[in-house]
Amino acid sequence: MKKIILSQIVLSFVLMNCQEKALEKPNSTVNVTSNNIAKSNNSKLDFKELKFGSNIEEVLKGIGLTVNDNALDDYNVSGDYEEFQFPKNKKLNLSLAGNTISDSDNVSFFYFKENKKIWCYEMELINHKDSDKIISSITKSMGSKPAFVEKNVNTKERPIFLDENGDPKTDHIEETKEVWEDSKNKVTYFFINTVNHSKNDGKLKIYVLDKSSPKYKEWVSYRSFDMFYNK
Repeated sequence: MKKIILSQIVLSFVLMNCQEKALEKPNSTVNVTSNNIAKSNNSKLDFKELKFGSNIEEVLKGIGLTVNDNALDDYNVSGDYEEFQFPKNKKLNLSLAGNTISDSDNVSFFYFKENKKIWCYEMELINHKDSDKIISSITKSMGSKPAFVEKNVNTKERPIFLDENGDPKTDHIEETKEVWEDSKNKVTYFFINTVNHSKNDGKLKIYVLDKSSPKYKEWVSYRSFDMFYNK
């Protein structure tokens, strides 16, 4: 009788141990999945290394995003392209020519609806401490002079800019426009760097277009670049 009772106790212990291991296994799988997601979200994307014509879904997948993460709510009904604006509520590892893009910067991809291929990206960097460094990092690799440079200075004595009400601005503002042609990769860079010395703030706008894209000329006109550059 004692042997039977002892055998039952041993059997119960073995069954309990097996059940505990069975419960631990799913938890282990969830943890691995979570780690993979975190690793994916920390993947880097340097826009300077982007190849135009890449599929946007594949590019976003590399940093843990999908087109459903678009920060824009509007859908382009009339056009043949779509804009994807990078969300600011996610910790993304984005850079441009090795220079970090901050969470406050506005960054967008433009891609064709039909084949999902990227043909343009745009950035608006607000008070970015490395604005000049970013331009230098991009342009020094091209081994050529800028295709276009224009610098305008606004002062109280010589106002050339107007505010939203149409009145002359009185701040000391320096605006530099540069166009660089990367003939090797058939890419055109438009830089508009605005520094308001009176308010100690700045804004660098970067427009990068696929020169071989059928959208190139249309976008140059749409962004009014043809007012100073049309090549």
